[in-house]
Amino acid sequence: MTKDFQYTPANLSNAPGRALDREAARRASASLQSLPKFLPASSVSNLAQEVISRLAARSQACDKPNHQAEQLADALVSRDAAAGLLQVTRMIASGTDVETVYLKYLTGAARILGERWTDDALTSAQVAIAAARIYAIMRGLSSRIEPDVWPDGRHAVFVPVPGEHHTLGVSMAADLFRRDGWLIDLKVGRSHDELLKELAETDYAILALSTSTPAMLPELILLITAVRVTHPHVRILIAGNLVEVEPKLQELTDADFVSNSFEELRTVMNEFHEAVAARAGAALR
Repeated sequence: MTKDFQYTPANLSNAPGRALDREAARRASASLQSLPKFLPASSVSNLAQEVISRLAARSQACDKPNHQAEQLADALVSRDAAAGLLQVTRMIASGTDVETVYLKYLTGAARILGERWTDDALTSAQVAIAAARIYAIMRGLSSRIEPDVWPDGRHAVFVPVPGEHHTLGVSMAADLFRRDGWLIDLKVGRSHDELLKELAETDYAILALSTSTPAMLPELILLITAVRVTHPHVRILIAGNLVEVEPKLQELTDADFVSNSFEELRTVMNEFHEAVAARAGAALR
């Protein structure tokens, strides 16, 4: 992505309310709009590549991109910031289920955009804007995207951000939550790709991330972006010393909750578990 990247959030006022979580989409838009002020251009470019490549990989396991995916790809790079969003909400309003929108049309559009980028038919800035629009749409639809399997019991994954050397705190937190009856899967020392591969093989709905310094912010945002794209249903929390030194951390990362207090984290994780259990129960009915 080049330094001329400018992301204009779509106007959500015309989006059908029941098809889209407007607040989630708004938060995602605000987060993406603020990133170029805090991250180097190379890190913002990596985010665009992460969104497009992760979604395109999902497309390869599905049908080949069709005409509607082509139209959506065109809309996502158009001058109209709301064009892609409106196309998706109209699909849903006409009866297309959210899973199909995600697994067929959004992933197909990402694959098409990636191919056009490779062929130099699109600039890095255009792809960056399209990736940002896709991400905001996915965040708006996340409450309606179900995983293949909901986790049993109080299960969460605890992870220090890849590259983070201070892991004692997250290890101690994992032990404390285990004493509270949680099944905690602690993953330490993984690279970004290794971690995502393991997460893809894990049934989880709560992810707690730990990091200590502002230098880890690009890796933190990259990881959250990848998880949002590949596991839209997951609730994400952030803890660690970075919480104390970056007052805009939740805004920048689009995390669901940010705190360095064990008591606050315990309360929120229990609330998240109850919400996940209710949603899983509703999915079974």
